[in-house]
Amino acid sequence: MRFCVRCGKEVSDEEIVGNYCVDCYVKHLTPFKDKPRLEVMVCPKCGAWFYKGEWNHPLEENEVLRRIAIWGSKRFLREEVEVLDVSVVKSLHKISASEHGVTLNYQLLIKGIHPVNFELEVPVRITYKPCPSCLARAGGSHKALVQVRVEGEVDIEELAEEVEELLVKAGLSSSVTEVEVVKEGVDVKFEDPVAARKLSSILSRKYGASTAESFRSTRFDAHEGKWRGVVTLSVRIPPVYKGMVVEYQGEVGVVEEVSKGLVKIRILETGEHVQTKVSGYWSGIIKPLPKAYLGGKYVVTSVDKNYVYLLNEDTGELREVSIKPGYSHLKTGDKVLLLSIEDKEYLIKESE
Repeated sequence: MRFCVRCGKEVSDEEIVGNYCVDCYVKHLTPFKDKPRLEVMVCPKCGAWFYKGEWNHPLEENEVLRRIAIWGSKRFLREEVEVLDVSVVKSLHKISASEHGVTLNYQLLIKGIHPVNFELEVPVRITYKPCPSCLARAGGSHKALVQVRVEGEVDIEELAEEVEELLVKAGLSSSVTEVEVVKEGVDVKFEDPVAARKLSSILSRKYGASTAESFRSTRFDAHEGKWRGVVTLSVRIPPVYKGMVVEYQGEVGVVEEVSKGLVKIRILETGEHVQTKVSGYWSGIIKPLPKAYLGGKYVVTSVDKNYVYLLNEDTGELREVSIKPGYSHLKTGDKVLLLSIEDKEYLIKESE
């Protein structure tokens, strides 16, 4: 007989796994030496999926993820554990701003005699690339190109995931020949210019993007008497995001929410909330204010009817800032940024 080093329970030699009883082994040590991650490449045209050097026939999404989880599990599991089967508990879903995941139930066998179930949320990375068959059918050519760009700094990989997700949701994947991440943004190539225009329209509604269309001729079709070529749609997404300090119709505000082509702004002077279209960036209704105006980070020590009292914890500097209606939400202990614009000062909570 042996004793579990975690709970102290006396068990037989067969029920000891690495000095743990089976229950403590699963709960505290876990059957995985590293957290599993799934990676899959999918053809956006036919749904074929690529794994370990081979393209496989299209399957339902959950079944693809289940098979990859089974086939790739060995490198994540401990030596004494083997996988019997895997089932999908929760289909592909967002687990962070830039990452998707799937919740899986692993049916495992420990030491060849102890069957256990282990549920885990596993990160998933899906990339899209035409399979050889679809490339052969399309001849590698495209009739339309959508160039998605965002002004200023942006996470290109996250942008690519959002574009690929929109393509699937809008049912446009069958017309896509390639999704390419480039230094400036994301390029999406289409067989059908109509599908390309539909994507640009979706991006315009969702993000307030501006679109410019051009045509580059590649050959003259003598049979139909017209030029053939590539339609290029340049889609520029405005750099408006939560927490951004902006000028809105002459007032200084902070962006609190961006959703479905609309932006919600809280005016710092009055505390008033306004909502307008993100596309107002292009007409100058929304103007980003540079970070050069940042005056420092402070902690609110107290608030009265006349002033907000501040402490710079790094330098020990004390400040008093005249109270404004827009500061009614501030309280002792809040961390704030002091923003100086021309001869005025504004306070913004760091979490905003």
